[in-house]
Amino acid sequence: MKILLFFLPRGLISFLIGFFLCRIVRLTLFKDLVNESNSDRELLISVLSGYIIMLMVFMFTPNYIISGSGIDLTSENFDFVGNFKDRINTGYWGINLIPFATMRSYIKYSGIFHALLNILGNVVLFIPIGYIFPMILKRYRSIKTMAVLSIAISLFIEFIQFFVGRSCDIDDLILNFVGGIIGYTIFYFAGDRMKSILGR
Repeated sequence: MKILLFFLPRGLISFLIGFFLCRIVRLTLFKDLVNESNSDRELLISVLSGYIIMLMVFMFTPNYIISGSGIDLTSENFDFVGNFKDRINTGYWGINLIPFATMRSYIKYSGIFHALLNILGNVVLFIPIGYIFPMILKRYRSIKTMAVLSIAISLFIEFIQFFVGRSCDIDDLILNFVGGIIGYTIFYFAGDRMKSILGR
């Protein structure tokens, strides 16, 4: 629960900053693009910008900042459990290239709430990516391009996490990919009203 209280206010603040900053930048520097667009699309662009900033806060906050806020990352009530403890104690976060190994560790060593929080959380975080991108950009309106984008974004996140003291895990890539495809599926079946918001 502490981890939720840590990230929720920071996520909300970062979303609002990204949202309004995008609005200001587009209205002041890209007036021509705004005039050629429509209000629905402009709103989605700002929402996506805010969401990306929020996602960066969630994914790139170093562990020393989290633990410095009184959150015990070695606790079995959070995501670094079981065989992760040695990595924490030695300061070596490591890379997991074995599919589903991390998910099995969550289920085996952690409580159901925290296992679901971390496993489903990685899926849910990418649903807006799979939904909003094809809404505003035509080139992502096929499942193939959306799948490639989801993998590319997840790979970028894992790469950066390696350098900020977060673990680099293929399971995150798998779960993020699933979330992106779920988001695209929602877009695909959303109906003509949603698909009528033209992208570039």
